[in-house]
Amino acid sequence: MMKKDKLFELSNERGSLSIIVAVGITIFMAFCAVVIDVGRISLEKQRLQNALDAAVLAGAQELPDSTVGAQEAAITYFEENGYNETDIQQVEFLNSNKKIRITAVQPVEYTFAKMFQDSDNTTVTVSAASQVSTVFDPFKYALFSGSGMDLLQFKGTNTVVGNVHSNESIKNEAEITGVATAVNTIDVKVHASEGTIEGYSYINMPDFTEVTNLSATISQTTLVNIFGATYTSNKNQYTMSDTQLNNLLGAYPSVLIDGNLVINGSGINATGAIFTTGGMEFNGSDVNMNASDSVCFYSINGDITFNGGKGDVAGILYAPNGTITLNGNSGIFYGSIVGNQISCNGGINITYNGQIGESIPPTEIRLVE
Repeated sequence: MMKKDKLFELSNERGSLSIIVAVGITIFMAFCAVVIDVGRISLEKQRLQNALDAAVLAGAQELPDSTVGAQEAAITYFEENGYNETDIQQVEFLNSNKKIRITAVQPVEYTFAKMFQDSDNTTVTVSAASQVSTVFDPFKYALFSGSGMDLLQFKGTNTVVGNVHSNESIKNEAEITGVATAVNTIDVKVHASEGTIEGYSYINMPDFTEVTNLSATISQTTLVNIFGATYTSNKNQYTMSDTQLNNLLGAYPSVLIDGNLVINGSGINATGAIFTTGGMEFNGSDVNMNASDSVCFYSINGDITFNGGKGDVAGILYAPNGTITLNGNSGIFYGSIVGNQISCNGGINITYNGQIGESIPPTEIRLVE
């Protein structure tokens, strides 16, 4: 009788052991499903992300000029990283065709998890975006005075639509639709609709070095013989009419001139960038540009003097190492004026225009998602 009881107990122990083994195997398989399959999903997601990052960076090289070229370049890089065009779910172009975003999907087959799922696979969805921008993008000022030693001083009746900043102080009367900030003090006669802030942080001058590296250096022979400029050797100065300047920008959207430049006339109707190693001077009683036009005038080492009358102008005046002098008492400057020092004589009207960045060649491509 005792032998039968022992056999029964032994049978029960074996049955319990079988259950324990079965449960253990189930737990082990579940653990494998988590470790192996979740790991595979994570690796595939990262691999797809890397492929998309490369694709959007390649595509952005063609923006904003060609969305067709951007999409073709992106797909080529995507396929070279081991995927198919059919894996792409969506291609989007945003921010005036300066940004490309691609969404792609990829199935991942389960190894162990299929035992616990209703499906043999899952799908990972990944997006990436890249944007082309210029170095000027972070600077949203209608008027920016970068000197930490010289104040921004208004003379006459001045109206500014946009933000104003001085790395020193702001003095005299101005009506500003926006915010006025200064590292030191702001005159009580400066009225800003969004407030004035004294003791503001010092802001470094934007750097356009990369832009000049992308520009075409125009020789003296080309400027004189082809575009009709007059050259004065003792001043290292080129003098051009508005028509000659328009023709130059039509042929070379981004131009670097070694010397000083004087522009005479009232019909600057172009889009692009003019960079000079020396100073610039504008002379015209009625300097006009169409609303769709925008030119960046960049004096690398010199001053910019704008002798305008009642005309309207669109673009950027940029003299990081010099003084920008604005002479005139009517007309509107649509864009941004950025200089080491700014002198406003006779009253000015400035309206910030966010589209002025179109006049600067794209210089930076970065992932934004």
